Amino acid sequence: MQDKALYLIAVFDDETQKILGEYYNILRNNGFVGTQTKDAPYHFTLGSYSSDKEVQLISKLENICSKTPCFDICFSYVGLFGLKVLFIAPNMNFELLKLQHSFFPDSGSGCHNWAAHTTLLMDEAEEILRAVPIISNNFKPFKATVERLEIYEFFPKRFVKSCMLG
Repeated sequence: MQDKALYLIAVFDDETQKILGEYYNILRNNGFVGTQTKDAPYHFTLGSYSSDKEVQLISKLENICSKTPCFDICFSYVGLFGLKVLFIAPNMNFELLKLQHSFFPDSGSGCHNWAAHTTLLMDEAEEILRAVPIISNNFKPFKATVERLEIYEFFPKRFVKSCMLG
C-alpha cells in the first residue's frame, strides 16, 4: 500500500487548459491513452507534503495565494522523463521558481532538483517513443497563465482545497 501524500499543484487558466487538452486529443486520436491521472486539471506539481500536514498546508496556501498575483509562463518544449513520461515544459521564470520555493524552501539546496512540466502521457517506453514525433510535429510554443493553486491527496484521489492567486 502506497502512503498517502498531499500534492500542491499550480493550475492554468481556461485557455491553457484548452490548448493542453487539444495536445492530449492529438495523442488520443492516434490511439494513445496512458496511465496519467486524467480527471485533474493540467498543472505543474510544485511538490508534496505528508498527509498529517493538511491544516498547516491549507493555511500556508491561503497566505501565499493572497500575496501572489497570477503570472504568465511560456511553454516552449516537449520533453521526457526517461521513456515513461512525455511532457510539455516551460522556460523557467522567476515567478514560478519563487512560488515553488515559497512552499519548498529547502528544495535542491543550491542544485534545484524540481523540474516544472505538464504531463501529457505516461505509458510504457514503446508507446512514449511512438508518441514523441506526433507531439513534436504538432507542438508550437505558447503562453500560459498560472491562476490558482490546489491541494490534492493521492491515492485514492481526494480534492482538498483550491485558492486563486492574487
